[in-house]
Amino acid sequence: MTELNAVLEAMADQIRAVVDDAADWPATQVEAFWIPNPTPPSIDVYLADPGREVAETGGFGETDADSLGGEWINVRARVATNDAQANQRLLIELCDPESEVALVQALYDDPTLGGLVSDISLETQSGFRPFPTLDGGAFHLGVLWLFLVIPARS
Repeated sequence: MTELNAVLEAMADQIRAVVDDAADWPATQVEAFWIPNPTPPSIDVYLADPGREVAETGGFGETDADSLGGEWINVRARVATNDAQANQRLLIELCDPESEVALVQALYDDPTLGGLVSDISLETQSGFRPFPTLDGGAFHLGVLWLFLVIPARS
């Protein structure tokens, strides 16, 4: 497994541990890599697009990711729309920094991902947004977080 694959797996593992241990939290599909057909609630961890050219730092056009050798990683949570209020509450719990299932805090509990990286930092968090299904016939409601992951240097 490459280092980047290991990073995605470690991020998913940390998030999975938090949601699995939470009281009164529904079973959640948490996976490294993009989940094309999720079983909501679901959380997937995958490479962002663009991966390294998001925002200029002001230094000769280099991006934060380029200058630090980092990768931009998306973490996306999706819920079904059949019970809109209950499922929106799940997303709010993931966004709430005081919640026992706070997604950002799950990653900040060990920002080195077990020594795989030197740091992980949240760059942006979306509000609620629709994510269409692959066939375009429906959508899931979700939130998208963008993290900058800086590899560990030896």
